[in-house]
Amino acid sequence: MKVKITVEIENTDSSAAVEKTTIDVDVPEFEEFTGPDTFGAVFDKYERKVLKARNEAVEAATEKYLSEMAKKNTVRDRGSRGKKS
Repeated sequence: MKVKITVEIENTDSSAAVEKTTIDVDVPEFEEFTGPDTFGAVFDKYERKVLKARNEAVEAATEKYLSEMAKKNTVRDRGSRGKKS
């Protein structure tokens, strides 16, 4: 089984601000939950993998966001360099 985590950063008009980020992570199959004695250990395995994938997805999306912001600020700065206040 897999969990797919997708992070999308959008403009206020719902258009994509940056390319979406998707992370897939393998998680335990339902059959691994064989009873109350194993539930805690298997769920812990599931939760750790999902939380790690979530963190990786948000980190990658944030890097894209900051990269796009840097590009836009560089272009804006170029336009204002020649102007005097």
